[in-house]
Amino acid sequence: MQRHSRLLIEALAASGEIALTVLHPHGDERFFGDWPEVEEVALPPLPGKKHYFLELRDYSKHVLAEVEKRPDHLVYSQGLCVWHGLGKVRDRLIVNPHGLEPFQALGFKDQAKTWPYRLVFRRIFRQAARVVSLGGSLTGILKQAGRPENVVVLPNATQMLPLPDEALQKIRPKVMRFLFVGRFVYNKGIEVLLQSVKGLQDLGHQDRFTLDLAGKGPLFEEMKARFPLPNVNFMGFASDEQLDQAYLDDHVFVLPTLFEGMPTVILEAMARAMPIIVTDTGATLELVGTENGFIIPKNDVPGLQKAMLDLLELPEAQFEAMSAASLHKVRQRFTWSAVAVGHIALFREMWQSF
Repeated sequence: MQRHSRLLIEALAASGEIALTVLHPHGDERFFGDWPEVEEVALPPLPGKKHYFLELRDYSKHVLAEVEKRPDHLVYSQGLCVWHGLGKVRDRLIVNPHGLEPFQALGFKDQAKTWPYRLVFRRIFRQAARVVSLGGSLTGILKQAGRPENVVVLPNATQMLPLPDEALQKIRPKVMRFLFVGRFVYNKGIEVLLQSVKGLQDLGHQDRFTLDLAGKGPLFEEMKARFPLPNVNFMGFASDEQLDQAYLDDHVFVLPTLFEGMPTVILEAMARAMPIIVTDTGATLELVGTENGFIIPKNDVPGLQKAMLDLLELPEAQFEAMSAASLHKVRQRFTWSAVAVGHIALFREMWQSF
């Protein structure tokens, strides 16, 4: 969310059409010194002594105090930054809740842990002037939790590499390299992915592909011990430079996640012209269709195996067309400049009625 905020602010500032005041809890640190259109106001940091939920409430009190000093400003809130005193700013408030993880909790334990967040979010969704959906099934969640008429779709975005198309275009190789990037946690579907890979190996396809897994987390050592597969590379934590190289070197991106918002890793993979395999969850249908990949059901090992095998057997021309389609789609809709245009249109619409 912080990365989204920084890149969106820079894109909005670069438009030259609006001035911004940015509130953040990072003390004397300055992030936008090169942008005269941006004023930064440092708020007290979260002390880390209370439950995170309660600290967010306290932080929102500091936000409100600064917002009330600027009655002529529209207010764009990421997550739960605006909460306390919501009724005082509701008519000029835009809320971007991002991935809506509390509304996609899988089990009873997770649902119990996240119910306070759902309670507060529902209150915000019903009162805010506008609520931003990243698209896909997230729009339905927001309409059900709040007011359908105040939901607006504005997607996430990614930075494009300053490379020519021919440097990004994927050619179907003899040995296909699949790439996963994410935390080793249950909801990412890593066990489903590894079971699928094992199944393909058992069917005799071991020499036709490899899988790189970038990331760490609570399940890393367990998955590594349970699936010591010869063509699987557990990369562990990867630096930005290592990830950039993996996106360029590998051929297909795969993310069998159980719930998401609009995954930045998919946008990054599309910006490297990768065909995509992903589950139908969150806003993934905004990113992936038959032209640039495969949408599969959740927790479906046979479905994931089939998608991977279909890509292994895809004719070269069709594989290259999928690669080109990913790159084209991200350039058309999911660059920061394109997303900034959508935000500015929303700001103008609200400003006229404010």
